[in-house]
Amino acid sequence: MTKNMTEGHPLKLIMIFALPLLLGNIFQQTYNIVDTAIVGQTIGANALAAVGSTTSVQFLVLGFCIGICCGFGIPIAQSFGGNNLSKMRDFIYHSIILTIIIGAILTVGCCLLCMTIIHILQIPAEIASRSYIYLLIIFIGLPCTLLYNLCSSILRAVGDSRTPFLFLAFSACLNIVLDLFCIIILKLDVAGAALATIVSQGISGILCLILIKKRFTVLHLEKENKVMKSSIVKSLLGMGLPMGLQYSITAIGSMVMQGANNSLGALICLPLQRQLKSNSLLSVHLMHWPQQLLLSQVRTMVQRNMIVSKKVSYKLLL
Repeated sequence: MTKNMTEGHPLKLIMIFALPLLLGNIFQQTYNIVDTAIVGQTIGANALAAVGSTTSVQFLVLGFCIGICCGFGIPIAQSFGGNNLSKMRDFIYHSIILTIIIGAILTVGCCLLCMTIIHILQIPAEIASRSYIYLLIIFIGLPCTLLYNLCSSILRAVGDSRTPFLFLAFSACLNIVLDLFCIIILKLDVAGAALATIVSQGISGILCLILIKKRFTVLHLEKENKVMKSSIVKSLLGMGLPMGLQYSITAIGSMVMQGANNSLGALICLPLQRQLKSNSLLSVHLMHWPQQLLLSQVRTMVQRNMIVSKKVSYKLLL
């Protein structure tokens, strides 16, 4: 159900909207951390090093996915706040098409360059094959990440930040169960951890999609919305690409540090890998939360301007 951000106390509305974002962004970053924790406890040090040695490049790619979907949500929120529902649906349709195209390019490109990335990160030979398998599966699952983040951005654009958080919390818990099942029961080694991550992320995206279809009729596309327009494409890319790059660029420094760290050997690099995970979790969270909060403010300001304009027009008519 959509939320009118102009009714009620502003601080209360902001806090109600922001708290699920705060918690959701933490859960968003726990997938890889849970993988490494369970892998380290159940398989061993080399497997832990294999998973941890790819952390920085994961945050580079996944950060771009999160950022670009967040950017696509801004014009949707503006149109919804301005009560221009037809234009809002236009933005949603174009966001879907652009996400599919970007997802295909990223998935194919990252999979083809996976071994090159392993060499750039200077991952030790004794864990390189495991790192390659883990990273390749994560890259294959990029559409699942994009699906959840696009759907959650659309829901937040119409004022619902609680539902994406609940689905994400569920999938984060499911990830733990699937990790244990795939690693201990199915004996899939590090591949099991990666598979559990993309499956749980995909389930959260599908749940968001089902909710949009059943409860958010205002978001349902009509025939006239399914026409590509260059102006809307430019507007979405103008918002999405800078935000995607902003999210991912912070991981470049971590990649340089991790490459130097990996060159020291599998066991020596473990302590610094833990620190890199903590830093990545904090940096992505601190960027993501204020910007999503700003998105809600953009929608609120547009809605309030519409209300003021209507009141002024009414007085002039009198």
